[in-house]
This record gives sequence, structure tokens and C-alpha cells, in this order.
Amino acid sequence: MRTSSYLGFVLRSAAAVALLAGCSEGGLQPPAANAPSSALTRLGVLSQEMNTNSPGADQVIVSDSFANTVSVFDAKGRLQTRLKKGINGPMGLATDSAGNLYVANSQDSNVLVYSQPYKSVSLTLKEPGRYPLDVAVSKAGLVGVMNPTEPSGPGNVTFYKEGATSACANVSGPTWNEMSFGAFDASGNLFVDGVDRDGNPLVGEVSGGCTATSVTTLRVGNAMSGVAGVQVVHGNILILDQNYGSFAPEIYTYAPPSGGSLGSPIATTKLSAGIEMESFAMTRGDRDLWIAHSDVAYGRIEYTYPGGRFVKSFNEPHLVTAYGIAVNPAASP
Repeated sequence: MRTSSYLGFVLRSAAAVALLAGCSEGGLQPPAANAPSSALTRLGVLSQEMNTNSPGADQVIVSDSFANTVSVFDAKGRLQTRLKKGINGPMGLATDSAGNLYVANSQDSNVLVYSQPYKSVSLTLKEPGRYPLDVAVSKAGLVGVMNPTEPSGPGNVTFYKEGATSACANVSGPTWNEMSFGAFDASGNLFVDGVDRDGNPLVGEVSGGCTATSVTTLRVGNAMSGVAGVQVVHGNILILDQNYGSFAPEIYTYAPPSGGSLGSPIATTKLSAGIEMESFAMTRGDRDLWIAHSDVAYGRIEYTYPGGRFVKSFNEPHLVTAYGIAVNPAASP
């Protein structure tokens, strides 16, 4: 039986914190064998520009679920602000077309919304009795909140109309023990991944927003072992697989579903700079992606897409267990 992604993250992160605490004088353990040494050998801003013409993000935003912070950096890795007040177990992040920031604030059972320049909360979406793992926002402003299993039922997604604090729909599936990550396409369909009761990966689609009543589980034409982040870029569905057996994370790109199936990937992006990649975000130019690492103090790393070529890493000592990541502006769905 596979461990569910949320429980697995908690166990891995606890181990990471213990490892960090045991390092003498705050030093780091050696990086993973498959990590590029230039990215992980020291703290600070490390740059290996391999795609200097690609349009990057103006801001990169990272949640640290154990340090209880959300950090906002500019494109060069300089800290702009660090959110702490009211932050408790932050998980997934999202930005909308107006640059508003959404934080799945898991341990306080809510989603916090910040408008630029991210100094204070402008809206709170309450998820009583739940532990939000991720949040997504459609082009029309519809918000979807992904949750693991709860005492009264399986994992679910909660929908909110733009600006509303009361949910307009709550959708679950009998085989879904956890809905982990999600992203909307341009038509407002929400694509999610997660696990069943035995920890086996699932991929699904929820259509209709506030009128939705069920999740459609989608077949895929390739094996997965540890689904994580989801993004939708120009109609294509991108899913991060941690590939637990091989320790070689990949992002699979699928064409829109047909007949209840995503089919086989139309592109595979192999990632080489470490393990325990929890989520990712695509930049507006669609040629770069940012990965959040939950490894000890590894922070976030940028790659080209779809080639998977390492671009640069921003690492700094205040990041302990990075989980969620968002960019502003984000790619178009």
C-alpha cells in the first residue's frame, strides 16, 4: 500500500526538520546524488543562465509549511516580503490574473487571499474541519480548494465564486481519499490529482464549477507512482510525478482528455536537480517552470520547459520545507 501524498509529505518534512536540526553549526547535509552541484553547494542566489532570452516571472512565491511562512521574491531571488501573521501550515499557492495571492493555510483550515503588495489579508475562505492542500483560481475568478480525507467523508474540492466567502459547491468522489493539487483550464474545468484509499495515484476532472456534483476519474496511458502538482497551459494538462521508485521526478504533459482518458503524455520533462518536488508553477512565457523542493533548505529551482534544462536556483537559509510555489504573472491556461 502506498503512503498518501499528504501523510507522506508530513513524514518526510518531519524527517527533514530533524535532519536540519542535527546539522552542526546549521550546516546542510550533502545534496542528492542527482542534484547539480552548482545549484546546491551553497546558500544565496545561484545562477546558471542557460536560457537568457526566456521571459521569466516578476515574482516567485514559496510556502514553507514547517516554518509557517510565505516568502515573496523578485525574479533575481531578492526577498520582497515574508508573510508570517496568521500563517499556519501553508501548503499550495496560486495567483490570479490580477496578481492576487491565494494561500492554502492548512492548519488553520482556511485559504488566505492577499492583494498586491501582499501586506495583509483581503479575504478569508473558511474550510472548517478540513486541511486545504492546494488552491486554484480560474480565469473567471472561481476558486477551487483541494482537501484530503476528513472525518465525515473522502477528500473533496470546494468551490467559491469570485469574492465570496461561502462555498457554492462541495464535490467528492467515492474512490478519492485525497484531492491533492488542481488547476483550471480556460473553460473553467478543474483538473485534479490525488490518491485512493490505498494510496494509488488518481487524476480527475471536475466540470461545472458551482453546479458540479461529481469528479470524473480520468485514465492515463502511463504508470505513475507519486502524483504532485498540476498545471494547465494552453489546454494541455501538466502533472508532476515524483517517481518514488527511481527518484527521478518528471512532469508529464497531456493533451485535453477524450473519452474519459488523458492517453499517453505528449511530452515528458525530466527533472534532475533533486527529489521531493512537491509542486510547480509555469511562467507566462510557457517556457520556464519553477519547482518547490521540500528537501532541507533547497528552496526552489527553475527549469526550461519542455526540455527540463536547469536554469537557476534560489536557495536561502530561511526556507526549511518548501511545499507550494506560485509565480506572478502565471502562464495562461
